[in-house]
Amino acid sequence: MSDVSSVLFVCTGNICRSPIGERVLARMAERAGVAVSSSSAGVGAMNGHAMHPYAVEVLDEHGYDATAFESRYLRPPILQGVDLVLCMTRDHRAGAQQLLPVRWKRMFTVTEFAELIDIVDGSTLDEIIAARSRIDTNSAHLDIKDPMGRPKEDFERVFGEIEPHVATIASWVARTAVATGDRR
Repeated sequence: MSDVSSVLFVCTGNICRSPIGERVLARMAERAGVAVSSSSAGVGAMNGHAMHPYAVEVLDEHGYDATAFESRYLRPPILQGVDLVLCMTRDHRAGAQQLLPVRWKRMFTVTEFAELIDIVDGSTLDEIIAARSRIDTNSAHLDIKDPMGRPKEDFERVFGEIEPHVATIASWVARTAVATGDRR
């Protein structure tokens, strides 16, 4: 069985950054033929809100599905039900870790996890967790800044930061699925 069959993306309101991550991973996993569920939630989200119109536009323009989305408030049962939690900032990571401390090792920023994949080169989730000390987990460069209230260009910047990290993560998920014989 693959190390990771479910991924949760976390941001603040769950209408901008985390839905972008969710939808990019869903499409990349589908293209790779890997069974991985991709979802999202927000540490300050209100349930049932639509994705931000600029996030929808940016996803559409890059060929990703932005339909049928509703925001969710992050709660412990959501965290308990996933293999990997990818947060947009260090504060989101800390918030998720406070909600479910027993699972803290499986919670990273998106940037942090992509960097760790590059460092340990195709290893298991346990090896990536063990390599965490090889980067500065408190570095500000791990944060993907919130585009809320900003022009569409800021949403394009966010997409430009998220997509390559998610591509690294999707490739890793596909490799670990192949290594364990867990493809669809």
